[in-house]
Amino acid sequence: MDKKLLDRAVYNIDNRVLEKTIADYAASNKDIKNLEGLIRTFEKSDFIVPVTFPKQAGMKTVLKIINGLPLEKNERVPLIPLIMTDDKGMKFAPAFTSREKIRDASGFPFMVRANAKQVISTALNEKLGLNGVLVNPQGEGIRIMNQAFTVDFAKVTAAPKPQIKKVSREEFILLSRNMTEKNLIPKTLFEQKAEFVSQLEERREEFLLELYNKPYGEKNPSPYTLDEFSVMPLNIDDETTAICMELPPKKMAPGLALSAYVIWNPKAEKAGYYMIEKGQQGESNVLCSITAGMKHEELMTAPPVGSELSAVLDLIREEREEKGEYPE
Repeated sequence: MDKKLLDRAVYNIDNRVLEKTIADYAASNKDIKNLEGLIRTFEKSDFIVPVTFPKQAGMKTVLKIINGLPLEKNERVPLIPLIMTDDKGMKFAPAFTSREKIRDASGFPFMVRANAKQVISTALNEKLGLNGVLVNPQGEGIRIMNQAFTVDFAKVTAAPKPQIKKVSREEFILLSRNMTEKNLIPKTLFEQKAEFVSQLEERREEFLLELYNKPYGEKNPSPYTLDEFSVMPLNIDDETTAICMELPPKKMAPGLALSAYVIWNPKAEKAGYYMIEKGQQGESNVLCSITAGMKHEELMTAPPVGSELSAVLDLIREEREEKGEYPE
């Protein structure tokens, strides 16, 4: 589509309030309260949406739709969304908040003005198999998953009544393990860097066991033993040391780590932390990372057993090629 065509009055959309809520949501690290505000504003907005038309749609009908003119009953045709796929294989319906957010329209056959109800209906259409809406894909590109359009925010954000909940030992073990794998270990790694790597290389399973035992005390002994851990340091090259950690298979639940990988660049003094997390019931395991900013990221479906480290190193090589450094 020629971008000059977007100068038509039908594409005059003022979504500054929505764009502010999108920025607030991103800045809040995707807090549920900010998500509610985003969805509420989204539902009141119009968008510019890339589409194609079925073959039976005549040019007269197409021009009416593009220009936002009313259609006769016999002129109504379904709009076919132009689907975008991200690097994880998830599919989205793209939507732009304004013409200024469209940097390149050459890949879009047609673009129409659509209200939020039409956009959401497209995203939730089971026949299309979409995961959500990708807002402003050529700019800040924020993904809104389908679940966000169906969640009952009144229940999610309702202030809980003060109460004291007793946690069972099994619940405590799972919570403690999750905290150790996603907070204690990566936080200590990124703070201590070379010192942490040296300890892990030299003391191996003993050092790892100490980290997993930290949440416990004499009255609540740890369930883990030394022989349940395996630590293997590998010098890949002058700029890459990999430490592979096999973690206890018992006391396991979805979201916990089956194995973890510390990647250390001694020259740049930069570290990376990756995990193979157990998937939800019926779903595949996932390769994840914790960044230096303590952000949890799902990277890809876990590779076959035995090739996890190769997958991690491939991701790092790709990052080096793109940025010239390890991801932070």
